[in-house]
Amino acid sequence: MPNSFQDYTAQFFWDFKRMDNVNYNFKIAELLYTQKKVTSNPLFIKPITITLISIIECMLYDFIIRVKTHNADRIPNLEQSIIDDIRTKEIDQFEVIIAQVKKQNLLRAFSTSNIYLDLGLLRKIRNRIHIQNVRQELDKDDYDVFAEDNLKLAEKMLERVCEVLCNVYPRWNRQPLLMIDFPRPWL
Repeated sequence: MPNSFQDYTAQFFWDFKRMDNVNYNFKIAELLYTQKKVTSNPLFIKPITITLISIIECMLYDFIIRVKTHNADRIPNLEQSIIDDIRTKEIDQFEVIIAQVKKQNLLRAFSTSNIYLDLGLLRKIRNRIHIQNVRQELDKDDYDVFAEDNLKLAEKMLERVCEVLCNVYPRWNRQPLLMIDFPRPWL
């Protein structure tokens, strides 16, 4: 039987209110996917994409805060030098979070992986919630930015981030969760 999204977030979240908000937003995404399937309307791509990327950002932010503030529990698979480095940084924006996660390779990417470049692209896509596009990033047309391929990238990245946080850096006394049971409302 598939696990719920809450089963996965309970594996690693440090702040339970952030976890509640992420779970709430995933439910919104599920509802949007249902409507996207029923209507085949591409206008659902933008709100779904922004929601998924916001969830990814919050999961990574929560993890960084966990590293910065934990005292009693030991975070598995994380060396003290990485913890010490993260504790010296002011990490409050998605761009800075991505840079820190990349610096320490916290997502356990191979050297040939584009995972951190993909996160950077997703950050730019998420920032396009600002319709005026002051920074002139990405395509000028929203419908080209919020396209199916970028939605697929957000889905893939949500799964990857969740997998690593659940199974590489779980909270204490947690057993690994198989990603085969991960809820995928996009299927």
